[in-house]
Order: sequence, then C-alpha cells, then structure tokens
Amino acid sequence: MNPIIGMIAGLAALLSGGGAVAQSCDGVQPQPLSVEGAQTFTYAQASGRPLKIHVFRPAGPAAQPAPAILFFFGGGWRQGSVIQFVDQVRALQAKGYVAALADYRVFCRDGTTPVAAVDDAGQAYAWLRAHGADLNIDPRRVVLAGGSAGGHLALMTALRADPKALPAALVLFNPAIDLTGPLTRGVNGMKPDDGPGISPALLDLAPLPPMIILHGSNDQLVPIETIRTFCARATTAGKDCRLEEYAGQPHGFFNRRTPDPALGTSPYASTLAQVSDFLKQRGISPAP
Repeated sequence: MNPIIGMIAGLAALLSGGGAVAQSCDGVQPQPLSVEGAQTFTYAQASGRPLKIHVFRPAGPAAQPAPAILFFFGGGWRQGSVIQFVDQVRALQAKGYVAALADYRVFCRDGTTPVAAVDDAGQAYAWLRAHGADLNIDPRRVVLAGGSAGGHLALMTALRADPKALPAALVLFNPAIDLTGPLTRGVNGMKPDDGPGISPALLDLAPLPPMIILHGSNDQLVPIETIRTFCARATTAGKDCRLEEYAGQPHGFFNRRTPDPALGTSPYASTLAQVSDFLKQRGISPAP
C-alpha cells in the first residue's frame, strides 16, 4: 500500500468513526538490506532485526571533511520505504554532501509505536556522528531531514540531541508535529500518554537549529495552519524557521515529477532547489 494513501485512509476512518482503526498492513515489504551506490552499515539491532543506514559518499578523492545530511522516510510510523528520498540523496551526493538514508522500526514491520521510531532516529544520528571521521564528515555541518513521519523524527532527534552535538540544520517536508490528535489516535499502538512527549508542537523549541519547512497549502493530514503556527512560535523563540508554502499541493507532494505551471518546474525539482539554496545561505553546503 502506498504510505500516503494508507495514512489518508486511516485518518478519514478516524475522523468519521471517532475511534480506533485497524489499518491493514497487507503488502508492506521488508526494507532492502542494501541500496545501489551506497555503503550500508548496521547502526542498531532492535525487534529482532538489524537497522540499516545507507551512506552515499561524494565521488573522487577525499578532500576537506564534507557536510552530511541524514534522511528519514515517511509512512505514518506504520510503513514506508527507506528509499523514499533516494533521488534527493543522490542529487546532494553529486553536490559534495555525504548523504544517508536511515531505516527505523514501524508498526507493520515491527509492531512498534512512534516512541520506538523516535528512539531509533536518535540512534541513527548518534551513529552517523560517531563514525563521522571514517566517513569524512564535518561534525559542524550535519543536517537532519525527513518527510511526514520522517520529518517528525528529524525534529524530535534535534530536540533530544546532546547540546554538544546539535544538528546544523533541519530540512522538513510536510512534517508531522502533533501526535496527540487524530493522526495517531487509536493506531500504531499509541497510548494516550505517549503523544505529548513526542509532539514538537507542544515542546520547548530552544534546541532547534535553523530549519526549512516545505509544505503544501492543501495538505489534509498536516494542515498548513498548524505549520504556520509552529514556525511563528519558533521565530518568536529566536529560531530561524523558513516556511516555503506550495499553493494547492497535498501531503507528500515533494516527489512529484510532473511540471507544475505555477512553479515552472516539478515539485521535486523545486523543493530540491529550495533545500540547496537554504543550506548554501547558511554556510552548510560543500565548498565550491
């Protein structure tokens, strides 16, 4: 099942029925154990299986340590593919980044909740930093990124990071920011008390680094109004929050390749260009 379709179906059922939903896990496949062009490592063992991180290193001889960017896939903390952002990762690799894709536990593969996913994301980030010297990574320029549930994990990882090892920036594609409402109520094995502690919308934003949020104005899962409020709160707290709104675009728009007349290009190309521009402006991009 397409992860976006699965999330929308589950949310619609919740809103119409007002109770728990037994979403199907039919068709959810194991994650690939390797990704073409990447070096694959195990960053943790959990729920009886290895959790993999796939690292794409710039071509050519190693020069100065490079900036790194770590992506977390989306899928409602239930499903999703580790290769969701593989094209963005390869594009950033070509620019000189060390770019990585991390697996984490989800309900349909592991019977786990978003709480476990948050723990896994933190371990993946810690692993990348711990092996930074081997991977020729500049520890001052490590970026966290993700979409939807993966955007939530990037946010939570930044909020929980050691103050001495904060990420340099966040790149968030339609991130989930509040896990106390219908998006997770009654699904994923979540307990009522789990949500507030892993909801960035409710937490102290003081640890957050500069961030760019790319969000569709027609997002029915994470309404744009909630993101505007979140970014305004971050700005009030003295944080650098750049919100790029995409008129009429739905949840998960960022991988669409069909040209949009309003953009003059595809959402995929537009969002990738916005990310590159944001990181360059903040001094995080590779040396020319």
